[in-house]
Formats: sequence, structure tokens, C-alpha cells
Amino acid sequence: MVNEKIKFIVKNSSIDRRGVYTEMFIPMNTELFHYEGERISAEEAIRRENDTTREGIYTFWLNEETAIDGWEQGNISKYLNHSCSPNCHYEIFENRISIFASRDIIPEEELTIDYDYDADGELVHCLCGTDDCRGYINNVEQFQASS
Repeated sequence: MVNEKIKFIVKNSSIDRRGVYTEMFIPMNTELFHYEGERISAEEAIRRENDTTREGIYTFWLNEETAIDGWEQGNISKYLNHSCSPNCHYEIFENRISIFASRDIIPEEELTIDYDYDADGELVHCLCGTDDCRGYINNVEQFQASS
């Protein structure tokens, strides 16, 4: 599902490769889209995430057993980039991942979410460039709080 009332475009991003942008004002709490793609097992998701022949990681985890791989069967939401100060957030409803605007979004603004990678996994450097960038896509603050 992609909100048909909103005009989205995919174009080059200063964060990473391509990103999703809007051509119109989006009010806070607007549902933008569902993350779509192939439903795969945790084992297959890990294999795909480690596959260096793929152009990127497009797996979005529903739970510990299942992920959605948006690479081939996904919609525009697969181009959401990470930001430490995202303007969107996701909510998981059983077997669906919905993306919402966390605040008002202005025209030509890139839509972003916090990937929130596990702090105890391999650290991935962040390229978001925000003033409060934590330096990693991983939730290192969560790791520091539990240490």
C-alpha cells in the first residue's frame, strides 16, 4: 500500500544512493505506506543481508522469525534511508509494517526512518549528517544504557 493522496518521488540522496522524497506537505501522523516485499525466514534474511552481490540490504524484520525483503518485490518504501533524526517512524501490526510521518514534512524533504540496528551487532557507520547523529545506524545509546 502506498498512500495515493501523496506524490512521492525517488531520486539521488545525500545520505545513501537513492531516497524517497515528497512533492507536497505531509501532516504529522499521516500513514505513508506499508513496507512490502517477499516474506522470508530469519535464516534467509541473514543470508541475504550478508550477500555482497546485492546492491544493498532491503530486509525489514517483522519479528525474530520473519523479515520482509523489499529488494525485488517491494514498493517505494524500500528507498527510505536512515537518519538519527528521522521524520518518519514505523509500527508493526502483526504481519504488516506501516510507515507514518512523525512530524509535519515539507515539500522536497527526504523521508527517513531510524533503522535502529542492534547495538550488539556489527557497527555500521551512519551517513545521515544530522546535528545529533550518533555516528552509527546501530542503537548504540541502548547498548551504553544497558552496560
